[in-house]
Amino acid sequence: MANLGVFAVASTLIVLLLTYGVPLFLKEYFPWQSLYKQRHGRPTVTTKSYKGRTALITGANGAFGSRAAKIFAEKDVETLVLVDVRDCSGVKEEIEKELGEAGKPVPKILVWQADLMTFKGCQELGAKAKELEHLDHVLMTAGILAFNRRESPEGWETSIQVNFLSGALLSLLFLPLLKSSPSNPSPPVLTFVTTFGIYPSSFTMGVPKTGSYLKKLSNNKEGMEQAHQYGRSKGLLLYWARELASRVSAIQATEKLPRKVTINSADPGSAWTPLTNPNQAKLIPRLIMNFGARDPQICATALVNGVSATEDAHGKIIQDFDTADYPPFMVRKSGRAAQARVWEETREELEAKVPEVKAIFDMLDQ
Repeated sequence: MANLGVFAVASTLIVLLLTYGVPLFLKEYFPWQSLYKQRHGRPTVTTKSYKGRTALITGANGAFGSRAAKIFAEKDVETLVLVDVRDCSGVKEEIEKELGEAGKPVPKILVWQADLMTFKGCQELGAKAKELEHLDHVLMTAGILAFNRRESPEGWETSIQVNFLSGALLSLLFLPLLKSSPSNPSPPVLTFVTTFGIYPSSFTMGVPKTGSYLKKLSNNKEGMEQAHQYGRSKGLLLYWARELASRVSAIQATEKLPRKVTINSADPGSAWTPLTNPNQAKLIPRLIMNFGARDPQICATALVNGVSATEDAHGKIIQDFDTADYPPFMVRKSGRAAQARVWEETREELEAKVPEVKAIFDMLDQ
């Protein structure tokens, strides 16, 4: 009888685990339904024409950025700004050749090099952007996937530097420059790129009771922590994007910002690209990638739709034709507290290194 009792208790625990525990775990760290949905998603470009508009793409030499640039060009964008640490002349020539062969007009294409490993590189890019008469669409695809720990000249782990801090700085520098062209009926859009990789990395993103949160994530170790740096850096960026959108909404209501702007994030889904190809040699990352991977062209299309969204998408995550929920850990009260901490620590770092952004931070104060 005792054995039957133990068996009954064990069976009940197993049933409870399978019924509640596993689904909760997957929702928190591996929402596979999202990957499956994206793998089979086939978004098409929702905007018929970008005639008269200006689009700026960082990471324009990358698999997603270069394809997004071609989409804008094929849809009659007037001015296309290609930004990358490497020369984008090759992408420009491809666009000119393809449009010429198709008998379509070629946009004005500006090729700008910018090293986002340093704050100075970001400042130089921000200064160049002031030359633009209008800035309708800013798509921030620039990013790195670092398998070995290195530090930037600014003293931060390189993933944190490029994927988060430089992205945050650029968003501040671009914010006053966002302005719709006369042909654009919607507010200008700045879109950050987010990723599924935030979910499995979230358990490593705990906030310390004392000391700097950003430094804790930057002063990581090789191995498992470094493997999660891409997801961790993107998690910080998503916190930043949500906080920035919230603050922009607040100051637009008080007219501290002269015009409406849309700040959002877009999830392109996963694809095998030169950035992710090193994961082919790693069993678990390869299996995860193969489960959700799709054609890079589809990913680029999803990003273009994200940066072409209407003001209803402000503060949201765009995933193909829909909006996606924020990760569970970000929705909780502790996530809101972490977000506030990310904002304040980033502000402290950027104001110390780039004094010109203090005025923008002051404008964003509520």
